[in-house]
Amino acid sequence: MQTYLDHVHALLKQQISSPRAYPHRSRLPTVDRLAFSSIDNALMGDDAALHSLEERLKKEGRYTGMGIATGRSLISTKRVLKKMGLALPDILITSVGTAIHYSHRGVRLVEDNRWSRHIDYRWEPKKLVKVMRRVPAATLRAASEQSEFKLSYTINPDVTPTPREIKRLLRTQDLHAKIVITDNKILDLLPIRASKGLAIRYVAIKWGIPLDRILVIGDSGNDEEMLLGDTLAVVVANHSAELDKLRGKPRIYFANSKYANGILEGIDYYHFLNDIVIPNAEGS
Repeated sequence: MQTYLDHVHALLKQQISSPRAYPHRSRLPTVDRLAFSSIDNALMGDDAALHSLEERLKKEGRYTGMGIATGRSLISTKRVLKKMGLALPDILITSVGTAIHYSHRGVRLVEDNRWSRHIDYRWEPKKLVKVMRRVPAATLRAASEQSEFKLSYTINPDVTPTPREIKRLLRTQDLHAKIVITDNKILDLLPIRASKGLAIRYVAIKWGIPLDRILVIGDSGNDEEMLLGDTLAVVVANHSAELDKLRGKPRIYFANSKYANGILEGIDYYHFLNDIVIPNAEGS
């Protein structure tokens, strides 16, 4: 982790000297905390609860930057946000942390190209696809689920080798990739420097937001790495079983409520929109 942080600090030191370091008309220079949520089973699922969350943030979240952290592609994320009637948030972290975009007043998105260049290290997608053809019951998903820095497969957990075995196969070919499993049926290959959690830490350093002033909300296996660390984390009640192993971990609160009501519960648990409190007995 320290080696990664050294890379990020060097990367951002170059960026600070650039007059284009901060997106024009972004809210981010004025916020003092950030909240990131997954989409499908956190924001989505209960329209009334989502409306309550929106109203709460409008009323009390003046200095709170809002972000999405999702496994969905950028196109898919924009489509579902539009369908839900939600404006673009301040930050979009998509394709399992392999792309970061900033919003200009909720209208236009600007990609963080330095993040893209940073995670390109040792990323060889064509060679990875070739080797993955040897993995039983691993099938490339539709083109809409692929991106420049993410290869997405459907798998059969009863047939497909374990992530450790797949990683061993890749290393025999001098290939390196991060493997993320979601709901025991989706396998994503990412660059070794990429993930939702690492993208959030990069954003935190870039915008000068301490990790203990960042709230992350998750529900599925590809949120696990994002939920770990020194941020404040919430797992909604309708989470997948893959996250149960995180119970009792520091700064991870398991809400009793589902969907956006679980987000609201987590906001109250940490007093996130006011004077942030980290309870002594963390987790649930």
